[in-house]
Amino acid sequence: MEFNILQHFKGLESVPLDPYNADQIGASLFMTGNMGPKITAKMDGYAQKAGLSRRGFLKSSLAFPAAMVAVNEITGMEFFEVGSAEAADLDAKKEATQLARAGSDFIVDVHTHVCTRPGHYVEGVNASARGMWFVQLLDDLGKAFGLPNGTRDMNVENYGKLILQESDTTVGIFNPFGFREDYGGQDMIPMEYQVQVRNRWPKSTIMLAGGLTPNQGLSETLDRLNMYAEQYKISGLKLYTFDATKKKGWWFDDEKLAYPIWEECRRLGIKNIGCHKGIPFGQFYARYAHAEDFDAAADDFLDLNFIAYHAAWPYHAELAALKGFKPQRKNLYAEVGSTFAATVTSRPMECAHVLGTLLRDLGPDSVLWGTDSLLWGNPQWQIDAFRKFQIPDQLVEGYGYPKLTPELKRKVLGENAARLWNIDRAAAMHAKAEIVGQRAIA
Repeated sequence: MEFNILQHFKGLESVPLDPYNADQIGASLFMTGNMGPKITAKMDGYAQKAGLSRRGFLKSSLAFPAAMVAVNEITGMEFFEVGSAEAADLDAKKEATQLARAGSDFIVDVHTHVCTRPGHYVEGVNASARGMWFVQLLDDLGKAFGLPNGTRDMNVENYGKLILQESDTTVGIFNPFGFREDYGGQDMIPMEYQVQVRNRWPKSTIMLAGGLTPNQGLSETLDRLNMYAEQYKISGLKLYTFDATKKKGWWFDDEKLAYPIWEECRRLGIKNIGCHKGIPFGQFYARYAHAEDFDAAADDFLDLNFIAYHAAWPYHAELAALKGFKPQRKNLYAEVGSTFAATVTSRPMECAHVLGTLLRDLGPDSVLWGTDSLLWGNPQWQIDAFRKFQIPDQLVEGYGYPKLTPELKRKVLGENAARLWNIDRAAAMHAKAEIVGQRAIA
């Protein structure tokens, strides 16, 4: 499955989006997604109720909740807990937003990125043709969400502006890309660049390391792991089991190649180990995107936490079964970055099934919030969509999924990650207040 945002949301590239306007981004995604034509057809009626022209309505913050109301009406199922008043009255919309924020104001985004480096990427100089394909993919994502220069705008400064200032995110956990074979022998996002995020916002960010694959040589991998721990004081790993080496990939349960890494993590006190699972994009092999290698690793290293980024979608049921059939497990987690974003506005039924499966089988204490931003621009539209999203009663009754209660949403949005990374909520909220205060002054 080639994951290209413009294939999921046809027409989005022709809509000029303001990266600071989360409501506009969210509404545009609904209107260009799978149900786009039907949702768009309903907008005239919503605009008339609001006393606005169609153009004025679509530019207002009312269009985003209106699109959610439209989904409920079109499907006959309540995917979004949104009232018709929010789509017609600015005061009602503002009040609903404040209420939702008060109920889940602590948000830890486990999956964030900067996606550039000094000198950026030049094919034949510091990037191969294959490496530039990936850059172009990320460029398309960024431009689709209002970043005019794509990955060049996914820099340290905009990380602070869009994730920490313009969204309700309290703490951002950021992680790198490796694939150094495709980027002139240097990780796509070098540690010395991405560490600037933590240096600028030390109370609001957590840094993971990546770019490690034993296919580059186990000794070299262990040396780099130790350097990351000693020099950069990392708080975990985010890895890829498909890689850019000639071997193409590796497995977490390889006792000769992987287990020495986990043993070294144990010695270094690195407990949280994430891996890209699912979304087998581009030229990478899908077999390495399945989560089956978490099975033995999770059993053999009970003191380490294994986190499947992207929730292994579209193989999320396989991931969930690793605990659904072994309920004694306590060290297996799913993170929903890109998976939630790609489904919530275009395929809400699939979104409900993904979340429902994870929450039912992994459990509400084992699902983590993530947005994969800055790839998806300002993450506020995702936060607002999750706050409103609900698994319809028909699916709860038919599949045994849990309802998305306020308590469950608080766990997913922040409490679960805070437990894994020992985040001091009070200190993090204080730092967030300082950032918001600085934005107000500016």
